[in-house]
Amino acid sequence: MPNSSLKLKNILSEIDDSDPKELRAILDEFYPQDIAEEYHNLEREEKITLFDILSYKQGAEVLVELENEDVEEIFKELSDEQITKFTNHMELDDAADILGLLDDERMIRILENIQRPFEVKELMSHDPDTCGGIMKPSFISVREDLKIAAALRYVRLKAREEGIEIMYIFVTKKFGELVGIMSLRELFLAPDTDTVGTHMNTDVISVNASNDQEQATDLLSKYRWLALPVVNDNNQLVGIITIDDAFEVIEDETTEDIYQSIGINVETEDSANVVKSLVSEYASAYKARTPWILVTLLGQYMAASLIASYDATIAAIPIAISFMPLLSGLSGNIGNQSSTIMIRGISTGEVQVGKSSQILVHELIISLSIGLTCALVTGLMSLYVYHNQTLSMLIGLSLIISMMLAVAFGTITPFVFKKLELDPAAASGPLITTAIDIITFLVYLSLITKFVSVLV
Repeated sequence: MPNSSLKLKNILSEIDDSDPKELRAILDEFYPQDIAEEYHNLEREEKITLFDILSYKQGAEVLVELENEDVEEIFKELSDEQITKFTNHMELDDAADILGLLDDERMIRILENIQRPFEVKELMSHDPDTCGGIMKPSFISVREDLKIAAALRYVRLKAREEGIEIMYIFVTKKFGELVGIMSLRELFLAPDTDTVGTHMNTDVISVNASNDQEQATDLLSKYRWLALPVVNDNNQLVGIITIDDAFEVIEDETTEDIYQSIGINVETEDSANVVKSLVSEYASAYKARTPWILVTLLGQYMAASLIASYDATIAAIPIAISFMPLLSGLSGNIGNQSSTIMIRGISTGEVQVGKSSQILVHELIISLSIGLTCALVTGLMSLYVYHNQTLSMLIGLSLIISMMLAVAFGTITPFVFKKLELDPAAASGPLITTAIDIITFLVYLSLITKFVSVLV
């Protein structure tokens, strides 16, 4: 393996003085991930030269590692023949994703010339967010009535001819209906004269091709499997979803949740493209970030109007307003803590919607304990500075009430969003923070107004 510090630019700079076959042999020693990483540092002509030199196998692997925008860019420079040959060296699910980036006319032309076009078209027919959209149609299955010896010969032949990585052996009926699963070890150890059906595990869990892809990732994460079978409406095995497919989905979903939690609207199948669009494309960044900013603006305007409505109280006790940032900051922090815990718990399945009442009680007890601690510290600090016992008690009481209400709001809102079949991640960040600010100001100013005669 060449030293990673050896840049592609240095290799490509030798194109005029070296045999392209020699350069191809050098590049074949690199991991495609490393080539894809260095690809962004190349000039346009160097990028074209790179794919002219790369072997079709290596080039196919590099294309799979590139971001969608980079693939679209290089496809404009490659001929239909080149794209066809690169595609033929890809796994079918990768080929379907790559060809989906082409315009319809060019995609149809290339589909007519690639190997196994029917399987690729079938994969492209599935919604990208479904299990069918991320499954691999390459797997090994054997009939349940097959003898173990015959099954072993078939598995060896299939793996040798198609280069399939064997994770599990899936067992089917005559017309492909999934009935069981075996490990390679179980198949090897079984007596040759027995049938596959006598050694298979019939407690097999599968997903339908039309199911949301998150269902598959949840199952793979829960049971720690390497692959999950995908079936059609007739329970016929049509593909598998591997752990690496699940990892990509989890990465994209996590990226989307993180951005939504801070008020950035994104919908993506490629987390890397989201980051790139947010930091380099003005229109995309504006569209993604503006909506929740406007919601926050409206909410904070309501908070400002609320404060203005207590102008008489503020005029009578101007020092009271100095504690409002402290109250809103602490309440907002604990409210967002609760919402983050709930959102993460719902996402991983560790928090059940049916147990929301128990969870709420638990969170309220915790918030009361934390509120009492913060109220004591804040009350003593204000008493030391302003020597006003009543004001200190009101600040402490406001803090306890506000923090408990903030926790209640932060805990309940994700459950409500989940019940409405909305993404709970959208419930955090700007929405909860703004709502908690209004609640906190209302509680505090109401108490101060109630005891204004004592404080003056």
